[in-house]
Amino acid sequence: MKFKEDRATLLACIGIAFVFWLLIKLSQTYRAEKQVVFQFDIPPGQALATLAPDDMTVQIEGTGWDLLFDFFSSRTVRLFYDLSGTTQLNLTRAQLRSDILQNLYSNDIAILDINPETLNLDLEEKSFKLVPVVARDSLGFAPEHQLKSPVTLVPDSVEIAGPATLVATIDKWFTDSLFLPGLRASVTRMVKLEEPDRELSLSTDQVEARIEVEPFTEKTMFVPLVIKNAPDSLRIFPEKITVSCKLGLSRYDSVSYRDFTAEVDLKGVSPNAPNNSVPIVITQKPGFVESLQFTPKSAKFFIVEKPEKQ
Repeated sequence: MKFKEDRATLLACIGIAFVFWLLIKLSQTYRAEKQVVFQFDIPPGQALATLAPDDMTVQIEGTGWDLLFDFFSSRTVRLFYDLSGTTQLNLTRAQLRSDILQNLYSNDIAILDINPETLNLDLEEKSFKLVPVVARDSLGFAPEHQLKSPVTLVPDSVEIAGPATLVATIDKWFTDSLFLPGLRASVTRMVKLEEPDRELSLSTDQVEARIEVEPFTEKTMFVPLVIKNAPDSLRIFPEKITVSCKLGLSRYDSVSYRDFTAEVDLKGVSPNAPNNSVPIVITQKPGFVESLQFTPKSAKFFIVEKPEKQ
Protein backbone atom coordinates (compact mmCIF):
# COMPACT_ATOMS: atom_id res chain seq x y z
CA MET A 1 0.00 0.00 0.00
CA LYS A 2 2.82 2.39 0.86
CA PHE A 3 4.46 1.60 -2.50
CA LYS A 4 1.32 2.67 -4.37
CA GLU A 5 1.12 5.91 -2.39
CA ASP A 6 4.78 6.69 -3.15
CA ARG A 7 4.21 5.96 -6.82
CA ALA A 8 1.20 8.29 -7.01
CA THR A 9 3.14 11.03 -5.25
CA LEU A 10 6.02 10.64 -7.72
CA LEU A 11 3.69 10.87 -10.73
CA ALA A 12 2.02 13.95 -9.28
CA CYS A 13 5.38 15.62 -8.80
CA ILE A 14 6.41 14.78 -12.35
CA GLY A 15 3.12 16.17 -13.66
CA ILE A 16 3.49 19.42 -11.72
CA ALA A 17 7.08 19.78 -12.88
CA PHE A 18 6.01 19.22 -16.50
CA VAL A 19 3.30 21.85 -16.24
CA PHE A 20 5.76 24.42 -14.84
CA TRP A 21 8.30 23.51 -17.54
CA LEU A 22 5.62 23.88 -20.25
CA LEU A 23 4.51 27.25 -18.88
CA ILE A 24 8.08 28.50 -18.87
CA LYS A 25 8.75 27.23 -22.41
CA LEU A 26 5.56 28.66 -23.87
CA SER A 27 6.30 32.03 -22.26
CA GLN A 28 9.54 32.31 -24.21
CA THR A 29 9.84 33.95 -27.66
CA TYR A 30 10.01 31.85 -30.83
CA ARG A 31 10.07 32.34 -34.57
CA ALA A 32 7.91 30.55 -37.12
CA GLU A 33 6.91 30.67 -40.79
CA LYS A 34 3.40 30.91 -42.12
CA GLN A 35 2.12 30.58 -45.67
CA VAL A 36 0.13 33.41 -47.24
CA VAL A 37 -2.77 32.50 -49.54
CA PHE A 38 -4.35 35.12 -51.84
CA GLN A 39 -7.98 35.19 -52.93
CA PHE A 40 -9.26 37.62 -55.57
CA ASP A 41 -12.71 38.72 -56.67
CA ILE A 42 -12.14 39.12 -60.43
CA PRO A 43 -14.83 40.80 -62.59
CA PRO A 44 -16.42 38.66 -65.35
CA GLY A 45 -14.50 38.76 -68.61
CA GLN A 46 -11.23 39.66 -66.88
CA ALA A 47 -8.18 37.60 -65.91
CA LEU A 48 -4.91 38.12 -64.06
CA ALA A 49 -1.96 38.34 -66.44
CA THR A 50 0.28 37.05 -63.63
CA LEU A 51 -0.91 35.27 -60.54
CA ALA A 52 0.23 35.77 -57.00
CA PRO A 53 2.96 33.34 -55.92
CA ASP A 54 1.60 30.18 -54.34
CA ASP A 55 4.58 29.85 -52.01
CA MET A 56 4.58 33.27 -50.36
CA THR A 57 5.69 33.01 -46.73
CA VAL A 58 5.90 35.35 -43.77
CA GLN A 59 8.29 34.94 -40.85
CA ILE A 60 6.66 35.79 -37.53
CA GLU A 61 7.85 36.07 -33.93
CA GLY A 62 5.93 35.77 -30.69
CA THR A 63 5.59 33.86 -27.45
CA GLY A 64 4.96 30.17 -27.56
CA TRP A 65 1.39 30.78 -26.36
CA ASP A 66 0.62 33.27 -29.14
CA LEU A 67 2.17 31.10 -31.85
CA LEU A 68 0.39 28.01 -30.56
CA PHE A 69 -3.04 29.66 -30.57
CA ASP A 70 -2.30 31.29 -33.92
CA PHE A 71 -1.45 27.90 -35.41
CA PHE A 72 -4.69 26.30 -34.23
CA SER A 73 -6.81 29.29 -35.27
CA SER A 74 -5.52 29.20 -38.85
CA ARG A 75 -2.60 27.40 -40.42
CA THR A 76 -2.40 29.91 -43.29
CA VAL A 77 -2.94 33.65 -43.71
CA ARG A 78 -5.74 34.27 -46.22
CA LEU A 79 -5.81 37.70 -47.88
CA PHE A 80 -8.84 38.73 -49.94
CA TYR A 81 -8.84 41.56 -52.52
CA ASP A 82 -11.70 42.88 -54.67
CA LEU A 83 -10.41 43.83 -58.13
CA SER A 84 -13.62 45.42 -59.39
CA GLY A 85 -13.04 48.77 -61.08
CA THR A 86 -9.24 48.42 -61.37
CA THR A 87 -6.69 47.04 -63.80
CA GLN A 88 -3.76 46.80 -61.38
CA LEU A 89 -3.09 45.67 -57.85
CA ASN A 90 0.13 46.96 -56.30
CA LEU A 91 0.81 45.76 -52.78
CA THR A 92 3.78 47.31 -51.03
CA ARG A 93 5.68 45.78 -48.14
CA ALA A 94 3.86 48.08 -45.70
CA GLN A 95 0.44 47.17 -47.12
CA LEU A 96 1.19 43.44 -47.02
CA ARG A 97 2.48 43.73 -43.45
CA SER A 98 -0.66 45.56 -42.35
CA ASP A 99 -3.01 43.10 -44.08
CA ILE A 100 -1.20 40.09 -42.65
CA LEU A 101 -1.17 41.48 -39.10
CA GLN A 102 -4.96 41.81 -39.22
CA ASN A 103 -5.21 38.07 -39.89
CA LEU A 104 -2.95 36.90 -37.05
CA TYR A 105 -4.27 35.64 -33.74
CA SER A 106 -2.64 38.27 -31.58
CA ASN A 107 -1.39 41.83 -32.02
CA ASP A 108 1.66 40.79 -29.98
CA ILE A 109 2.92 38.66 -32.86
CA ALA A 110 5.54 40.53 -34.87
CA ILE A 111 6.32 40.17 -38.58
CA LEU A 112 10.04 39.81 -39.21
CA ASP A 113 10.19 39.15 -42.94
CA ILE A 114 7.90 38.79 -45.97
CA ASN A 115 8.94 36.91 -49.08
CA PRO A 116 8.37 38.31 -51.65
CA GLU A 117 8.17 41.80 -50.18
CA THR A 118 5.92 43.36 -52.85
CA LEU A 119 3.21 42.13 -55.19
CA ASN A 120 2.28 43.73 -58.53
CA LEU A 121 -0.58 42.16 -60.50
CA ASP A 122 -2.11 43.26 -63.81
CA LEU A 123 -5.69 42.61 -64.82
CA GLU A 124 -6.53 42.25 -68.51
CA GLU A 125 -9.23 40.94 -70.83
CA LYS A 126 -9.96 37.23 -70.54
CA SER A 127 -9.62 35.40 -73.84
CA PHE A 128 -10.80 32.01 -75.10
CA LYS A 129 -9.13 30.06 -77.89
CA LEU A 130 -9.70 26.63 -79.43
CA VAL A 131 -6.42 24.94 -80.36
CA PRO A 132 -5.62 21.44 -81.70
CA VAL A 133 -4.36 18.78 -79.34
CA VAL A 134 -1.10 17.12 -80.43
CA ALA A 135 -0.20 13.64 -79.19
CA ARG A 136 3.26 13.31 -77.71
CA ASP A 137 3.61 9.56 -78.13
CA SER A 138 6.29 6.93 -78.15
CA LEU A 139 4.85 3.85 -79.81
CA GLY A 140 6.56 0.54 -80.42
CA PHE A 141 5.20 -2.27 -82.56
CA ALA A 142 5.41 -6.03 -82.64
CA PRO A 143 7.31 -7.48 -85.62
CA GLU A 144 5.59 -6.83 -88.96
CA HIS A 145 3.06 -4.41 -87.45
CA GLN A 146 2.60 -0.66 -87.85
CA LEU A 147 0.10 2.18 -87.50
CA LYS A 148 -2.90 1.83 -89.76
CA SER A 149 -3.56 5.58 -89.55
CA PRO A 150 -2.32 8.52 -87.47
CA VAL A 151 -3.28 8.50 -83.80
CA THR A 152 -6.79 9.93 -83.38
CA LEU A 153 -7.57 12.13 -80.38
CA VAL A 154 -11.10 12.65 -79.09
CA PRO A 155 -11.68 15.51 -78.63
CA ASP A 156 -9.07 16.71 -81.10
CA SER A 157 -9.00 20.27 -79.73
CA VAL A 158 -9.17 22.01 -76.37
CA GLU A 159 -10.39 25.46 -75.36
CA ILE A 160 -7.88 27.58 -73.46
CA ALA A 161 -9.02 30.40 -71.21
CA GLY A 162 -6.79 33.06 -69.68
CA PRO A 163 -5.26 36.51 -70.16
CA ALA A 164 -5.42 37.59 -73.80
CA THR A 165 -1.68 38.30 -74.19
CA LEU A 166 -0.79 34.79 -73.01
CA VAL A 167 -3.55 32.95 -74.89
CA ALA A 168 -2.54 34.67 -78.17
CA THR A 169 0.89 32.96 -78.08
CA ILE A 170 -0.55 29.41 -78.00
CA ASP A 171 -1.40 27.57 -81.23
CA LYS A 172 -1.49 23.94 -80.03
CA TRP A 173 -1.57 21.89 -76.84
CA PHE A 174 0.36 18.69 -76.16
CA THR A 175 -0.64 15.58 -74.30
CA ASP A 176 1.50 13.97 -71.67
CA SER A 177 3.85 11.28 -72.97
CA LEU A 178 2.05 8.17 -74.20
CA PHE A 179 4.39 5.17 -74.08
CA LEU A 180 3.09 1.92 -75.54
CA PRO A 181 5.63 -0.72 -76.65
CA GLY A 182 5.06 -3.97 -78.59
CA LEU A 183 1.68 -3.05 -80.12
CA ARG A 184 0.09 -5.75 -82.28
CA ALA A 185 -3.59 -4.73 -82.03
CA SER A 186 -5.60 -1.51 -81.96
CA VAL A 187 -5.95 0.09 -78.51
CA THR A 188 -7.73 3.03 -76.88
CA ARG A 189 -6.19 4.92 -73.98
CA MET A 190 -7.10 7.97 -71.92
CA VAL A 191 -4.15 10.35 -71.82
CA LYS A 192 -3.72 13.47 -69.70
CA LEU A 193 -3.05 16.85 -71.24
CA GLU A 194 0.00 18.81 -70.20
CA GLU A 195 -0.61 20.83 -67.06
CA PRO A 196 -1.29 24.49 -67.97
CA ASP A 197 0.36 27.47 -66.32
CA ARG A 198 -1.52 28.77 -63.30
CA GLU A 199 -2.81 31.73 -65.33
CA LEU A 200 -4.57 29.39 -67.79
CA SER A 201 -7.38 26.87 -67.66
CA LEU A 202 -8.41 24.11 -70.08
CA SER A 203 -11.87 22.92 -71.05
CA THR A 204 -10.75 19.34 -70.36
CA ASP A 205 -7.71 17.76 -68.74
CA GLN A 206 -7.62 14.52 -70.75
CA VAL A 207 -8.44 13.10 -74.18
CA GLU A 208 -9.04 9.67 -75.65
CA ALA A 209 -6.25 8.36 -77.88
CA ARG A 210 -7.34 5.81 -80.49
CA ILE A 211 -4.42 3.87 -81.94
CA GLU A 212 -5.16 1.62 -84.92
CA VAL A 213 -2.55 -1.06 -85.58
CA GLU A 214 -2.37 -3.52 -88.46
CA PRO A 215 0.13 -5.97 -90.00
CA PHE A 216 2.21 -4.70 -92.89
CA THR A 217 3.30 -6.48 -96.05
CA GLU A 218 5.65 -5.84 -98.96
CA LYS A 219 4.56 -4.90 -102.46
CA THR A 220 6.67 -4.80 -105.62
CA MET A 221 5.77 -2.84 -108.79
CA PHE A 222 7.30 -1.84 -112.12
CA VAL A 223 7.38 1.95 -112.42
CA PRO A 224 8.09 3.62 -115.79
CA LEU A 225 10.90 6.17 -115.91
CA VAL A 226 10.07 9.80 -116.65
CA ILE A 227 12.81 11.48 -118.71
CA LYS A 228 13.31 15.22 -118.30
CA ASN A 229 15.24 17.54 -120.62
CA ALA A 230 16.15 14.81 -123.15
CA PRO A 231 16.69 15.53 -126.87
CA ASP A 232 14.72 13.43 -129.38
CA SER A 233 17.75 11.40 -130.32
CA LEU A 234 18.49 10.33 -126.74
CA ARG A 235 17.16 7.10 -125.28
CA ILE A 236 17.21 5.68 -121.76
CA PHE A 237 17.66 2.13 -120.53
CA PRO A 238 15.86 0.65 -118.70
CA GLU A 239 12.45 2.17 -119.35
CA LYS A 240 11.06 0.82 -116.05
CA ILE A 241 12.49 0.20 -112.62
CA THR A 242 11.48 -2.21 -109.86
CA VAL A 243 10.07 -0.50 -106.74
CA SER A 244 9.32 -2.33 -103.51
CA CYS A 245 7.92 -0.92 -100.27
CA LYS A 246 6.22 -1.90 -97.05
CA LEU A 247 2.65 -0.83 -96.42
CA GLY A 248 -0.33 -1.72 -94.27
CA LEU A 249 -2.37 -4.73 -95.30
CA SER A 250 -5.51 -2.60 -95.66
CA ARG A 251 -3.83 -0.43 -98.34
CA TYR A 252 -2.30 -3.21 -100.42
CA ASP A 253 -4.92 -3.22 -103.20
CA SER A 254 -5.28 0.57 -103.31
CA VAL A 255 -1.62 1.25 -104.19
CA SER A 256 -0.34 0.89 -107.77
CA TYR A 257 2.65 1.95 -109.84
CA ARG A 258 0.74 5.13 -110.77
CA ASP A 259 1.27 6.40 -107.20
CA PHE A 260 5.05 6.57 -107.78
CA THR A 261 7.11 8.80 -110.03
CA ALA A 262 10.71 7.90 -110.93
CA GLU A 263 12.69 10.51 -112.86
CA VAL A 264 16.00 11.03 -114.61
CA ASP A 265 17.04 14.57 -115.49
CA LEU A 266 19.39 15.05 -118.45
CA LYS A 267 19.69 18.80 -118.10
CA GLY A 268 23.33 19.79 -118.52
CA VAL A 269 24.40 16.23 -119.41
CA SER A 270 26.51 16.00 -122.57
CA PRO A 271 25.44 13.20 -124.96
CA ASN A 272 29.15 12.59 -125.60
CA ALA A 273 30.08 12.25 -121.94
CA PRO A 274 32.33 9.23 -121.25
CA ASN A 275 30.09 8.20 -118.34
CA ASN A 276 26.70 7.71 -119.97
CA SER A 277 24.65 7.09 -116.81
CA VAL A 278 22.39 9.36 -114.74
CA PRO A 279 20.91 8.80 -111.26
CA ILE A 280 17.27 7.80 -110.81
CA VAL A 281 15.26 9.79 -108.27
CA ILE A 282 11.88 8.91 -106.75
CA THR A 283 10.02 12.24 -106.74
CA GLN A 284 6.57 11.04 -105.74
CA LYS A 285 5.32 8.31 -103.43
CA PRO A 286 2.43 7.79 -100.99
CA GLY A 287 3.22 9.22 -97.58
CA PHE A 288 2.24 6.05 -95.73
CA VAL A 289 4.68 3.64 -97.41
CA GLU A 290 7.87 2.69 -95.62
CA SER A 291 11.23 1.08 -96.44
CA LEU A 292 11.08 2.17 -100.06
CA GLN A 293 13.67 0.42 -102.25
CA PHE A 294 14.19 0.54 -106.00
CA THR A 295 16.55 -0.94 -108.56
CA PRO A 296 18.50 -0.01 -110.58
CA LYS A 297 19.69 3.23 -109.01
CA SER A 298 20.86 4.74 -112.32
CA ALA A 299 19.94 4.58 -116.00
CA LYS A 300 22.07 4.45 -119.15
CA PHE A 301 21.49 6.89 -121.98
CA PHE A 302 22.57 6.61 -125.59
CA ILE A 303 22.05 8.41 -128.90
CA VAL A 304 19.87 6.89 -131.58
CA GLU A 305 21.15 7.88 -134.99
CA LYS A 306 18.49 8.63 -137.56
CA PRO A 307 18.87 6.78 -140.88
CA GLU A 308 20.12 8.95 -143.75
CA LYS A 309 17.62 9.83 -146.46
CA GLN A 310 18.27 8.19 -149.87
